[in-house]
Parts: sequence; C-alpha cells; structure tokens
Amino acid sequence: MFPTSNPATARRPNGNMWGGCLFFCALLWGGLPVLAAGEAAGSAAPPVGMGMAKAVGAVWRVELLPKRRTTLSSEMAARIITLGPREGRRFDKGDVLVAFDCAMEAAQMQRARAMLDAAEAKSQVSDRLSRLQATSKLEERVAQAEAAQARAELAIIQVKINHCQVQAPFAGRVIALSAQEHQFVKAGDPLMEILDEQSLELVFLLPSRQLPQLAVGERFQVYIDETQRAYPARIVAFGALIDSVSQSVKVFGSIDGSFPDLLPGMSGVVQLATSEAAPAPVPSSP
Repeated sequence: MFPTSNPATARRPNGNMWGGCLFFCALLWGGLPVLAAGEAAGSAAPPVGMGMAKAVGAVWRVELLPKRRTTLSSEMAARIITLGPREGRRFDKGDVLVAFDCAMEAAQMQRARAMLDAAEAKSQVSDRLSRLQATSKLEERVAQAEAAQARAELAIIQVKINHCQVQAPFAGRVIALSAQEHQFVKAGDPLMEILDEQSLELVFLLPSRQLPQLAVGERFQVYIDETQRAYPARIVAFGALIDSVSQSVKVFGSIDGSFPDLLPGMSGVVQLATSEAAPAPVPSSP
C-alpha cells in the first residue's frame, strides 16, 4: 500500500518559501523611500545650461525689461514733413526723429527780430536824450519796457522753433510708429515709441519670506530661454512694496557685461541660494 500523507502537513507551506516572501516585501518596502527621495531631488535639478555644479535653492521665472522706454509726443500743432527711422531701426542720441513744417514760425521769428531791433534802437535814443535831459524819465522807462517785451516775444518764438524737431533723448530703437509723414498732428498726439535695448534689467518675483536671505550686490546666473545660454548677473534693488495677497516682492537685477544677443522681452530662469523658510506659528488668542 502507498503511504498516506497528512492533509494538514500537505497544506503547510515550506519554511523557505515564507522566508523568501518576507525578504522580498522588506526589500520593496525599504526601497520606496529611496525612490521617492530620488524623484524629489530630480524635480529640483536646474535646467540644462545653467552651468552650476549642484542645485542650490529654488528656480524663479525672470523677464528682461528695458530701463529706458518712452513714447514721444508732439509739442505743437503742425504737419509732419520728415519721419526718421522706421519700426525696428536704430538711432543715436540727438538724431532728428521727427521734423515739422514750421514755415509760419520762421516768419514769426523774422518779425520778432525786426521788432526787437526797432525797440532797442528807440531805447538807445531815449537813453541819450535822458542824459541830455531832453526827455522825461517816463519816456525812457517806456522805451526800455518795449525793448524787454520785444526780447520776450523773440524768446517765445524761439521755443516754438525748438519744437519743430523731435530729437532722440537716448540711443535706441523704434518700437512702433503712431504717426506718418504729411500727417497733421495736434499738441500731445503720440508720434512713436522708443526704447534703449542696450540698457536692460532683470525683474522677477520672490516670496517675501525669503527676502532676508538675499542682499543687494549678490551675484547669480540667469538662463535665457531664447538664446539657450547662461549670463552672469547681480541683484541691484528690491521692490519698495510687498504684495500682501501673493506675499511676493519684486527683485531687480542687471546683467554683468554687454551681450548683443539679448533683447527686451526675453525670459528665462534664475536660481538663488535660498531655502524655504518655515512659517511662523500663529499666536493663540487668550
């Protein structure tokens, strides 16, 4: 007869099998924290091209903005006869960007000069007669006042003549034109928008709780998306007002050196050596 086996003994698992299962579960359970830590470290890695040996602090979005940007407006009512550089063109400081038709002002200038010459001649004659006691003091003072009035009228016309041309206040480029040649504009009408593309500043938002960890003059690197390059920069100022809603503050920086490939409106990221500050405990009400 064949030997019979005990059913309880047959269903009992092998000791080696139990040990293998326990070892596998322990290995899996112990490896999960390591995997999670690795994923967290990978998410904080700096973008390619930052040129940093190791990730320190957090990464913030940054934008390049021009320090000097303005809209030139007309200071007189006149017709445009010359419009200088077109959109995107460069110009130097002092270049004539807009010229107006000032034929009327030129004629007024000639008349004012003629009136001034006559008033000064009358004043000189009155002065000589006064020395000879051949005229009254009142006539002498009236002649002097007429000469002063003529000089003032000439100065007024000269101011109008100076407004016949709009000169560039700085070297830069034209962003957009708001008027065209042969167009009649009124005083205050916009003519063109210009900027200085060589004088750029970095602007980004930083959590206000990290503000004590930074200082003016601190150096860092900025990575620009459009050029795929990193540039040296430093902090020059902090915003004067903290936004209480977002709890953030503006940080202003400048790029060290001259880089012709940088243009206003470009954006990228900066990485600063800051750490997340723990929030202060809320005081309990008495």
